[in-house]
Amino acid sequence: MNFTHSKLFLLSFLFCCITGAASAQRFFSVVFDKLPREMQLYARADDNLADVPISGMIELAGWDHMSVVTFRNNVRTAYQKSAINYGSSTTGKFSMTPKIKAEMADYSFEVYACHETDSVLIVRRNQIVAGDFYVISGQSNAAATVFGAWSSKYARTIARTPDNIPATTPGDTLWTVAAWSWTYVGAWGLEMQKEILERDSIPTCVINGSLPGAKLSDFLNRDPRDSTSFSIYGGLVKRVRVANPARIRAFVWMHGEQEAFENIGNYAEEYDKLYKNWVHDFPEVEQYVVVQANLIILRNNIPNPVGGSIRDFLRRTKYIYPKTDHFAAIGTPEYDGVHYHRPGYEEFGRRMYHFLAPRIYGSKDSDNVRSPDIKKAFYTNAEKKEIALIFDEGQELKWPADSTVTGQDGKPLVLSLKNFFYLDGDEQKAAFSAGKAQGNQVTLTLKEASTATKLSYLPSFYPENLPLTEPFSFNIAIYTGPYLRNKRGLGAFSFDKVAIGMLLPNVALSANRTYNSVILTWPAVETATSYVLQRKISDSAPYEVLKTLDGQTLSFEDRDIELNATYTYRIQAFSEISQSNYSTVTVDLSPILGNEIGAKNMLWQLFPNPTDRVLRVEFKNAATGTMAILNAKGQILHRKALKASKGEEINVATWPTGTYLLNFQNQDGVRTAQQFIKR
Repeated sequence: MNFTHSKLFLLSFLFCCITGAASAQRFFSVVFDKLPREMQLYARADDNLADVPISGMIELAGWDHMSVVTFRNNVRTAYQKSAINYGSSTTGKFSMTPKIKAEMADYSFEVYACHETDSVLIVRRNQIVAGDFYVISGQSNAAATVFGAWSSKYARTIARTPDNIPATTPGDTLWTVAAWSWTYVGAWGLEMQKEILERDSIPTCVINGSLPGAKLSDFLNRDPRDSTSFSIYGGLVKRVRVANPARIRAFVWMHGEQEAFENIGNYAEEYDKLYKNWVHDFPEVEQYVVVQANLIILRNNIPNPVGGSIRDFLRRTKYIYPKTDHFAAIGTPEYDGVHYHRPGYEEFGRRMYHFLAPRIYGSKDSDNVRSPDIKKAFYTNAEKKEIALIFDEGQELKWPADSTVTGQDGKPLVLSLKNFFYLDGDEQKAAFSAGKAQGNQVTLTLKEASTATKLSYLPSFYPENLPLTEPFSFNIAIYTGPYLRNKRGLGAFSFDKVAIGMLLPNVALSANRTYNSVILTWPAVETATSYVLQRKISDSAPYEVLKTLDGQTLSFEDRDIELNATYTYRIQAFSEISQSNYSTVTVDLSPILGNEIGAKNMLWQLFPNPTDRVLRVEFKNAATGTMAILNAKGQILHRKALKASKGEEINVATWPTGTYLLNFQNQDGVRTAQQFIKR
C-alpha cells in the first residue's frame, strides 16, 4: 500500500545523496584530514572513552609543533602536542588523539600552530561528545514520523534542520539534534535515545534511513561502484560515512508490511541480498536487530497470502544470519492495523531500550525483556489430542482472557486466543477447545484427534466480522489482541507452519555411587540430539543445570559432591522438534552401615585408564560379588562372578573406542562403579 507522504519522505533523501563537503578542512595554511565537526559524536570504546583524532599538514615551514587544548564544559582539562614532521619538504605533517569521556558534558578543542613560545589559534570546535551510534532502516513504522515534545542536545543525528535557513541546503549533512532533524530519527528512535540518556547518561546518535511504503526491492538499488550514490540505500550509507563511527551498537531493520499488502513473494531471497550488502557497507555494526512486523490482516480473497510466511522469516533471521537478533512489534499498544499512535511508538522505543540494555549498558534488568519465541511444538500423547509449545527458557507466559470488540455488524464479537492457532495453515477451522500457559510452555487442547504436522499462530486474513480500518475499502482489519504475552507484556512472535513432533520417550536414568563421585548412565533415546542433566541437593532446593550433553554422550560422572548428602538427579532428552518428560533418580551418599562394611572393604582401582588392550581391576581387599562392564548404550559386554578375588584382567583390545562403565556389586548388595576409556 502506498502512503501519501512517501513522496515527501523521498525528497528528504535528496540532501544525503547530493555531493557534500569534502572531508579535508582548510584553515589558513593548515589542512586537516581529521578534525571534529561542531556537535560531532564519537563512538565510545569499552572503557567509556572515545578517541578524537586530529591530523593533517601545515604548508608553511618553520613551525615546531601543533597542539590541542581540551575543554570540558569550557574548563581546560587536557593538553597534547605533536611535533611537525617536515622531512625534506616545506609541508609538515602532524597527528594528535585526545580522548573524551562518554557523559552528558560538552567538550571543546582548540588547535594551535606553535613556534617556540609563540602560538596561533587555528580552529576551535565545540559541543563534541562521546557515546553510541544506532542505525534504523525500513519503512513507515521504522520512520515513525510522529513528533513529540522531548529534545536534548545529547540525542543527535546526521541530517539537517528543517528551518528554511538559506545557508542550509538539501545537500547538507550536518550534525544536529535528533528531535527536529530532517530526516527525522523517528518517534521510537528518539524515545530510545531518551531512555539511554536518562538511565545511562550516554549521548547517542541515531541515523534513520527509512522510507514509508518502500518495498524490500527498493533497498536493493545499490551501485556496487559507489554504494553512497543516489538511492534510499545510498543515502543511508553516505550519512553513516559522514558520521564515520568506530562502532555501531545496533542496526535495526523494521520492515515487511508492504510485501504483505501487495502479496509480494521472495522476501527471504531479497533479504539475503540486502544482508550481504549491509555486511559489506557497514562493517562497524556489532549487531543487526530484525523486528518482526505487526499483523497486516487482509480479506481472504488472495490465494496463499504471504503475510504469515514473511513474519515467520523475520522471526527466523536470528538463526540464519551472523550477528543477528530479533524482536517483535506484535502486542505493541496503540496499533491501528497499519501504524501506531505516538504513545505506541514511544512504548516500542522503551521496549527496544530494555531489550538492548543488558548487552550494551550492562543492565541487570534482563528478565523477560525479549519477545517470546517458539522453540518447538509436539503432541503430548499418542492420541494426539494435546499439543505442547515450548518457548525460550526463562519466559513467563500469560494466557489472556477472551476479549470483546464491536464487529463490522455493530454487535459484540468475542475473540479467544485459542482460535488464533491454526493446524496445517487452515485459518478457517477452530481446532482447539482450550489453551493455557505455565512458565515457558503453552498447552493447546484439541477438539478432536489430529494428524496435522504444522502449527501457525496469528492470522494472515481476517475472520468473519472483525472490525476494519477506515476507509473500509482498504479491507484492512484491526486486531489488537488477545495476544500471547510474557509477564512484561511483550507479545510473542507470530509463527507460520512450525513442525509438530511427538513427545520423546522418557530417559531410563540410573545412578551408581563411588566413594568420591556419582556415575549416571542412560540408554540412547532415538532421535535425541541432546540431554540436559539437572541436580538438587535437598527436596526443597531448586534444580540446577549440571551439564548439557550431546546426543552421543550417555553417561556423566559427578565429582562435585558432598558426602553425607542425598542428591536427586533428573534428565530430559531433546530433539529439534520435541523433548521428553523428566526422569528422576535419587542417590544417598550417607556412610554405608548395615553389616559394618567400611570404605576400606570396597576400595578398588582400574588401570591403565585409558587403555588400548588390557584393563586391570585391583581390589584393596579380597572381593566377592559380581562385576559387569557396560558400554555407552547401557549394554552389558562383560559379566563375571568373583569370589575372594584380589584382581582381574579383561582383554578389551577388540572393543570399539569409547567410554565404558565398570559396575561391581559385592555380596552385601553394595554397588560401586567407575568409568574407563578404551582408546
